Amino acid sequence: MNKLFLNQVAPFAMAGAVAVAAGLLMLACSEGGREVGGGVSEEENTLAGILVDGNGDAVVGARISARYFKVDTVVLTDTTDEEGKFGMKLSLTGRYGLSAQTDSSAFYQTVEYDGSEIEVSATLAKVGNIKGMFNLRPDTSAAGVSVYIPGSNWKVMTGDDGEFSIENVPTGIVPIIAKSPDPMHFTDVVYMVEVGEDSVNFIGPLPRELYDSDMFKEQIDSISEVETEMPVEDFPKGSEGEMPVYAYKEVSLGVDNGSMVSAVQDAKTLQFPLSSEYGLRSWFSMDYLNTTVKPASVGDVRGWTEGLLVYGGATLGEGVENSALVLKDANQYGVIENDRGLLDSATEFVFEAWVEIDSVLTNDSAYRKNIVGKLGFGSDADQDVFSFALVKDECGVEGEPVFAFFFADGLGDTLSCNSAVVSKRKVEFGKWVYVTAVFDGKRLSLYLDGALAATRTVEVEKIGVSSESIFFGKEAINLKLDDVRFGVKALTASDVQYRYYLKGGAQ
Repeated sequence: MNKLFLNQVAPFAMAGAVAVAAGLLMLACSEGGREVGGGVSEEENTLAGILVDGNGDAVVGARISARYFKVDTVVLTDTTDEEGKFGMKLSLTGRYGLSAQTDSSAFYQTVEYDGSEIEVSATLAKVGNIKGMFNLRPDTSAAGVSVYIPGSNWKVMTGDDGEFSIENVPTGIVPIIAKSPDPMHFTDVVYMVEVGEDSVNFIGPLPRELYDSDMFKEQIDSISEVETEMPVEDFPKGSEGEMPVYAYKEVSLGVDNGSMVSAVQDAKTLQFPLSSEYGLRSWFSMDYLNTTVKPASVGDVRGWTEGLLVYGGATLGEGVENSALVLKDANQYGVIENDRGLLDSATEFVFEAWVEIDSVLTNDSAYRKNIVGKLGFGSDADQDVFSFALVKDECGVEGEPVFAFFFADGLGDTLSCNSAVVSKRKVEFGKWVYVTAVFDGKRLSLYLDGALAATRTVEVEKIGVSSESIFFGKEAINLKLDDVRFGVKALTASDVQYRYYLKGGAQ
């Protein structure tokens, strides 16, 4: 295991760092933009506090603002009195950003107003600058897009090369939001930014939906070092079709499924993630099993294929979001008999799924078990394309079972270890894993739970016309599958991270 951590980060505890409120209840607003002054610690004020400097001394005569998230033009302001006190009377429920600035220090925090009195202890922090560059794709800059700290006056536009600079931001952890210039293909994105006086780290990308939702609790609890199986030198550094990923950090976001491993991206490689619909061909949500016909079937939500036929009495069980397809032993399996040329002539390919392996029904010391694959199971006329599989003591990995993704051009080449990406991480039985396999025309990459597990260049440039069916299971294992997706637009590391936070892009 190799540590991929560039800068030691202390747990989130510094004054003035962002507090992300939960339970968003945004009401429709019919009021126009306005700027009003509040009183100072009066009883009728709904927001009151004291602003102090780093030594705890009151800050006199500082302007402090509360900006409404939902309608950016609604701003309330006040000036601190001789005791550093300020107050404002809020009228609209929802989230507000509080901010203040002096010549060499600043303050930022978010609060949630539900009609009750809010008391704030505000401490000015030293300042730093947030500088970076946004891209649509690795070779395409995002020019003229809005980048801002929500609920604040810190707002800029990117230049022609996608560069931006937000100056005099309080040190600590603050969010920035970048507005998509092309919502049909790209999504708004949030990065949590670790700001130092002379350094900056971008943690993400996070979906705007996650940041705005009540899943996001009062703060980022901690940021800590994690280990990943890929050595630093093996990560792609700016190769075409792949964003460089220099480190991973474990970030406790306070969401339902606990800590998540997030990429720490270089300031010049920030990216707008692709829409989860862009390039999507087929999606099997596994939320409904049609048993009125024989064999039973699961529909393709996007309608590209004729659907997944289910054999052997397989059923639906509890999934990541709703239901999942439960397959027990080799007699229970699913098959897409006609994929209507799903991957024919494709120069890019993406496979996404939530997978849980419950048990292996074999005593073999070495094996390869197909989980989802377009393959012929060893017949003479095979036109194999791919197989996401569970392997043990194969392809150079010994001991415990691991995940692997095998790939071919569909023209007769077998699915061999020479054209496979193989994780080194032991598969934990009974645990859901979010899997993404990406072919970008040159490189094959496997991601587990949003983190890059293995990558290699391959000889395949285009997938041929293959008549093989796509099999789900058909092996001596017990497993569950949820939100299985097939696409033909290659994803980068940023896209995969983003979709992991979206729970596979299925929300």
